[in-house]
Amino acid sequence: MDKQIHFIVTSERGEIRSFVVSKKNLKIVFWFCCFLMLGSGFGWFFSGENFVLRERVATMQKNLAVTVALNTSMQARTTKQEQEQQALLNAALTDLKHKSQVIESILASVGVNLEVHESKKGAGGPFTRLPQDSYAGLTLKVDHYLDTIQSVPLGAPVRGTITSQFGARLDPINGEPAFHSGVDIRNNPGTKIIAPADGVVVGKGYDNGHGNFIVIDHGNRFQTSYLHLQRDFVKQGDTVTRGEVIGLVGNSGRSTGSHLHYEVKYRDKLIDPMKFIQVHPRIAAVSAK
Repeated sequence: MDKQIHFIVTSERGEIRSFVVSKKNLKIVFWFCCFLMLGSGFGWFFSGENFVLRERVATMQKNLAVTVALNTSMQARTTKQEQEQQALLNAALTDLKHKSQVIESILASVGVNLEVHESKKGAGGPFTRLPQDSYAGLTLKVDHYLDTIQSVPLGAPVRGTITSQFGARLDPINGEPAFHSGVDIRNNPGTKIIAPADGVVVGKGYDNGHGNFIVIDHGNRFQTSYLHLQRDFVKQGDTVTRGEVIGLVGNSGRSTGSHLHYEVKYRDKLIDPMKFIQVHPRIAAVSAK
């Protein structure tokens, strides 16, 4: 009997009931209740941990969504800027190509070769052709054009009236057929003469045929001569720039009146100076566009 426990329950009416539970079963019930309480405790604990983790995950997902949105916006802006820059570059290249072609055709009409030539001495390496009309290729070409144009004697060295053209003519002094190696530009004595391009004075002096004269080498095989001067303002070896005053119109030497005899040579060959005088406004118009 000592292994059993008796439970006596009384009601308000005085009824008495008794229950008998063995100690073994009571222990089982006790430990079962303890197990339930312990399981509930762990459940509540892990439930709280899961709640915190879920909150953290939700926050991270929100932050990730904001980051993705910002990244997408930045990519869209970058793409738009790249497209705008590419459009500007394409427009610039198109304009550059057009101007290059116009200058090329204009100078070709006066017999100027604008092909790009690099030095072949002390150079080498594998050959990689630049794509046609590439930025680097056009830049190289334009750099060469600018270098060449600096050497091209563009425009007239003095304003005035053309009294004698280049080529065959009747000599103004003896009336016989002769070859005229330049153009004669009439103007008043003392009118300023300017250099039509950068260069170096390689000759000056006086003789009966040319009178007072100046010869300028402009590089790239261009050379100009100025005859019958009243006086000059340069000496041998001087460097001159386009537009610089180099002398005054005169009537010295074999001459019938005040004028400038102007000659142009390219690659040691005399060329009609009128081509260079007339081409100047066309190049200026292209450069202004």
